Amino acid sequence: MRASLFFVTTFIVLSCFCQFRKNDRISADFDNVPLEVIFDSLSAQTNYFFSYNSNLLPKGSLYYIKAENEPIDQFLSRLFVGTGLKYSFFKDQIILNYVEPEQVIKKKNFFTISGTVSDDTGQPLSSANIFLDGTTIGASSDIDGNYKLESIPPGYYNIVFSHVGYENAVYQISETNGGARIQNHKMELDLDQLEEVEVISNRIRRNENSWLAHYMVFKKEMIGLTEKADQCVIENPEVINFTYDSEANSLHAFAQYPLQIRNDALGYRVSYFLESFKKENDDLRFRGKMRFRNLEPLSGSEKREWKRNRKECYYGSFNHFKQTLIDGELKKAGFRIYHVRNLDNFEIRKEDELEASDILVFKGDHYELDFRNFLVIEYRKEKETENFLRNSGFANIFYADQISENGVLIKEPGHQISIIRLLRGSVRLDLSGEVMDRFGLTTYGYWSWERTADLVPINYDPKFDNL
Repeated sequence: MRASLFFVTTFIVLSCFCQFRKNDRISADFDNVPLEVIFDSLSAQTNYFFSYNSNLLPKGSLYYIKAENEPIDQFLSRLFVGTGLKYSFFKDQIILNYVEPEQVIKKKNFFTISGTVSDDTGQPLSSANIFLDGTTIGASSDIDGNYKLESIPPGYYNIVFSHVGYENAVYQISETNGGARIQNHKMELDLDQLEEVEVISNRIRRNENSWLAHYMVFKKEMIGLTEKADQCVIENPEVINFTYDSEANSLHAFAQYPLQIRNDALGYRVSYFLESFKKENDDLRFRGKMRFRNLEPLSGSEKREWKRNRKECYYGSFNHFKQTLIDGELKKAGFRIYHVRNLDNFEIRKEDELEASDILVFKGDHYELDFRNFLVIEYRKEKETENFLRNSGFANIFYADQISENGVLIKEPGHQISIIRLLRGSVRLDLSGEVMDRFGLTTYGYWSWERTADLVPINYDPKFDNL
């Protein structure tokens, strides 16, 4: 950790205190330090003092920022990008406040989707669930079968139609210009599901030990092993069935009904429509559709904790990476990217570092992500957790020198490292950064270790979290 700062200013005599002056300039070099250290360095070497509530500061984030003879106003503006903080000067104080979502207006061409849901006879169907996969945007059809989804940011989405006793349906929708879209749907009966309308756990009573053993594996792989996973509960585990092939050491999971996952770390209830789950030895593959709903906080402190935890999960995530890649703020956000030919004893080398323009091309109505072999992503604003180093198979392979035989850490955690591999040549991203081919790439490392417990919706924006 390194921090150095030099302050250059022209002194002006004022009546009784120091005033903020836009010609004040600083030269600074902060390498992976928390905001508090930066504030202390500024205060110790200048006439400015920071006034703030420590609960407002992003939890666990480290900052890498340099400046050479830069106006302090400009330096602070760069420093606070993505933190949700704003600053103001009063006499010799720099006062920090949280930017409330309603104080900022984000210019986007929002659009709406509406339509009618009917049953297999063409009659209006009420209480159908309609939602955009991976988001908080959803609604239910009314008594006339009508629904409406509003305030949708431009982008590429899967709209899901679901109802007990009927087959789920998915349509792909892409919109860049705003306006209104019509999407009607006629639900088809799901005969297999109708046979199991009465959900009873006969399999638990028949072979309780076997089912529970499979369920514990499933939960660990689906929810994860992070600190936040301890605060997640699958509220209806009885809807899950398993098959196990002992010869192949292969576990499959099925669910006729959506899993209801309560995440008390982030304040979400997630309806997870499981499409497939397979774990064979160390290979894990699962997919499904997700609808997020905000839980109601019981107190102001719980609300603030949820917001802090959501930010912590977002910053450094795959969604954060994609957004900063498109916005041209990759390095400012703390990311560095490197080309690696193989994962056998790889090391991060400065000569392998790439720029965003080396891997991303704008194609007019979408972006194209294109690179060969593996792309290593280093996130410098947060360290790996000890839990990751102890429990991640990736960590055990690539960070073996940091862990002793009995699982005790023998080195300090480093920057968070994730890896992307493209599976089908180049991959398209929509204008908002969403991957248009969900099966066109795979991730390793920190991103693959964080599972459902650490996911925020794809429409989550830390500056507009209207919890």
